[in-house]
Amino acid sequence: MHELAMAQSITEVVVKKARENQARQVNTVRLLIGDGSGVVTGPLTFCFEMIAGTEPLLTGARLEIERVPHRARCRVCATEYTIPDFVICCPNCGRWESEVISGTELQILDMEFEAENEQGVQLCQN
Repeated sequence: MHELAMAQSITEVVVKKARENQARQVNTVRLLIGDGSGVVTGPLTFCFEMIAGTEPLLTGARLEIERVPHRARCRVCATEYTIPDFVICCPNCGRWESEVISGTELQILDMEFEAENEQGVQLCQN
């Protein structure tokens, strides 16, 4: 279950950024996850919530996930298409010469936190 390792890495990064910004509570963590990344969001959310329950800064934090379609562009006819079931064959010309253009992302977009009587948003710049 690699979602557990991902959830651990996400919480480590979020806690580090929260401490750097003197946050007292993280409310929301937003992720960008591509449909072709292989990440199963249900188990990832479950693992995040499980780990967050052991970290005071993350107690009650929500994980919000924005999905990115798995898409490709044909190198022969330049057709852009959504990749069905990881089959990268151009639906227009039938060639197998395509490049993936989106859908492999796994990124922390930002987090919402509370700090010293204020509420703030910290953008991750990685």
